[in-house]
Amino acid sequence: MSEEGSRSEVSSKEAMWKKWEQDEKEGKLKAGDAIWGVSPGYDLIPEIDLPLNHSYFFDGTHSCPPLSPLGLQLYWSRGCTHGLKYVNSYFSLPTCYGWQGRAKDGGIYWSFLIETDEEKIKEREPKFRKALQPFIDDFDGIWEKNKEELFEMYGKLRKFKPATATNIDFIHFHWDLERASLRQWEIHFLGMQSSYSAWILLEKECKERFGIDDKGAEFQDMLRGFDNEIYKVDKELWVLAKEAVDMGLSDVFKAKTQQEIIPTLEQSKVGKLWLREFDRFMQERGWRATNPFDMVAPTWLEAPDVPVKKVKDYIESGEAERQDYALDEKRKELSVKREDAVKKMLDRVPPAEKASFKSLINLAQKASSYSEEHDLYCEMTMMAILRWGYLAIGKWLCDQGCMDRPDDIFMMNTLEIESTVLVPGKADMRWLTGRRRAEWEALTDRFSKEGEFRPPLYTDRGDLMEAVGRDLIPSFDPIAIKIVVGDMPNVTAEEIGADIVGICGCPGIAEGTAKVIMDCKDLGELKAGDILVCPGTSPEWTIAFGLAGAVVGDRGGTLSHTAIIGREYGLPTIVNTFVACEQIKSGMRIRVDAGKGAIYILDKDK
Repeated sequence: MSEEGSRSEVSSKEAMWKKWEQDEKEGKLKAGDAIWGVSPGYDLIPEIDLPLNHSYFFDGTHSCPPLSPLGLQLYWSRGCTHGLKYVNSYFSLPTCYGWQGRAKDGGIYWSFLIETDEEKIKEREPKFRKALQPFIDDFDGIWEKNKEELFEMYGKLRKFKPATATNIDFIHFHWDLERASLRQWEIHFLGMQSSYSAWILLEKECKERFGIDDKGAEFQDMLRGFDNEIYKVDKELWVLAKEAVDMGLSDVFKAKTQQEIIPTLEQSKVGKLWLREFDRFMQERGWRATNPFDMVAPTWLEAPDVPVKKVKDYIESGEAERQDYALDEKRKELSVKREDAVKKMLDRVPPAEKASFKSLINLAQKASSYSEEHDLYCEMTMMAILRWGYLAIGKWLCDQGCMDRPDDIFMMNTLEIESTVLVPGKADMRWLTGRRRAEWEALTDRFSKEGEFRPPLYTDRGDLMEAVGRDLIPSFDPIAIKIVVGDMPNVTAEEIGADIVGICGCPGIAEGTAKVIMDCKDLGELKAGDILVCPGTSPEWTIAFGLAGAVVGDRGGTLSHTAIIGREYGLPTIVNTFVACEQIKSGMRIRVDAGKGAIYILDKDK
């Protein structure tokens, strides 16, 4: 086709797209919902979904900032829903068959498939105990085998050669990525559901016997102070920071922005020596997503300034000048406290029950370290490979003329990708990707300006507490109660004279200047001693726990990343406030009494 003919065709299509948009506004485009549903089969339609399942709870832990269409559909509404039904089937969890995910406004909402028939619950209980026993006997051995399977799966995917692939190769690669995502979710939840079940069973025993729940220091002290691979990566960056200091490069890291550091180091001999060590680190650790919940953010390999920023933070905070790594020192202290707490607890248990009680503690102790380590091997690595793979497919689709840019593929769902890949020259997806991108960017822009705007719940119950009481708590699903939705505060702010309440992630009291940060890329704004107020955290936020005086998170339970890292750093931490990011402004002076879950705003006029 001539250039003039090509321009004419584009103009004709654009005119057609505008007509479709106008027809939709006027209600003439009858099939609009069927065409534009981001996650077919999983889109939340309240008038249909609520009569069936009554309540859908917002997953604020994993939906901030708003997720891209492909991340929401492939990874969350389809993949995570599958994993949760798989694992509850695997363990025959007595009271819950799994979760049903629904997608809306870039977020994932969950409903719990609860069993209330006492006879059926009794039938499932022996199966549950039998399925849990291998994890009590050898949790670490099972996790090692599962990691081997993940490494093998990732290795096969990374052998794909986009430059020489045919359309048939690309469609098979797309299916391989889908299968890998689904299998990763199965493995992901085996370790999580087993160790979290032990946590929730241990809490139940401690509540009934001694009146202790998992918000208290006696319980938390038994279960913290363990190393894991995420912490090892952080320590390797700290070692790189120490080496930079020893090599006389501190001024470069302090004076330059994170984007300027590598180009500056490349200009000196000693800088090149440091970069050689950094490159070795990246070869092993670079396949890591900067956003473990979505594909839209670059990996460390694409954005090496992200790990460089962590090195910069260690140097600027003075951590690199220390002889020992701070978290190692803290872990030694916590380990001593842990052994003492376990001994005191077992002293209160009748002799005949000590062995089984100790087994329960041992498995529950895996919950925190597994929660962190699975982030690295499941979410961060899987997400990095999905991003690399789908960008390769996206580039190929651009070359065939059916999209404008490779990352437009994140605006499609897997069925649309499948329908396009084999004959891309006859598919023009630009109207769809353009429209989806505009919608997604509007959501993320609103989130960055207003904070969380999506409702915490869709329900036909009377209110949130009734929904929690009838449609969440009876599931006794540890992942729901301890991480994704989280416990609700057991007092109101008025009852204890506070301005905001949440639940205790780690006890302690702190007072300081609030810093509200909605995205980890803005962590450079946090100063030593500030009280970090955020939607929630992931491993990319961990370095902030070495600077902050306390942490307040809008979402998450006692096994969320925010609560776990708060305990490992011994930092006063409150989670599940729901409204802290909305009601607290940066610069306000606030007081945090984490044991009570209470936040006091000391200068409300700011």
